[in-house]
Amino acid sequence: MLRELDDKRGELGQKSLGLKDGPREQNAEASKWAARRNELNQATEQLIDTAQDFKKLRDECNKNVAQSKRKRDECNELVSQLYQKIDSIRKQHSNHRAGERSITDLRREIDYLEFRQQTEVLSPDKEKQLVNKIAALQAEFNGRKEELEKTEEMKKLLDEAQSLRDQASSYHDKVINFAEMAQECHDQMISNFKEADQTRAEADAAQREFLKALQ
Repeated sequence: MLRELDDKRGELGQKSLGLKDGPREQNAEASKWAARRNELNQATEQLIDTAQDFKKLRDECNKNVAQSKRKRDECNELVSQLYQKIDSIRKQHSNHRAGERSITDLRREIDYLEFRQQTEVLSPDKEKQLVNKIAALQAEFNGRKEELEKTEEMKKLLDEAQSLRDQASSYHDKVINFAEMAQECHDQMISNFKEADQTRAEADAAQREFLKALQ
């Protein structure tokens, strides 16, 4: 009789330990998922902050692109006005030849062809033809410029035009550089936002596991 009571007491003791272990294991599981959820939420916040920083940098670069474009175009407009003034003065000279192309037209065509060379995909033969044409026009332009520079007034105007062209070229380089930076920042922003979406989804899954562990 005493042995049976001892056996039953032992069984009850084992069951009691099992009941105590159940909540402990449940709490450990819940704590694990809570920690994982918090870790993922923190990572999500950091990714969003980083994405926002890249967005600000991108917007700043785009502002610089617009500003540099405006200054470049202003310089090019002043250059155009100076060349028109030069042509107007040249036509008044006795050595002006009828039908001769203006220095404005020459400069405009050279710029256009150089832009084509930089932006279009051409066959080797087409590119060679374009390069030769640019070289011929540039030689004609330089010859005309040397002739015009013989007078002090013309030399001053041509030097001013060249200075403005150099400034326009510098602003154009800035446009390209800032545009590339803006694209890089945009790509980084998108990448971080996408990664934040992924970690947020993982955090939501961890939250569901956490709630399941509490049941």
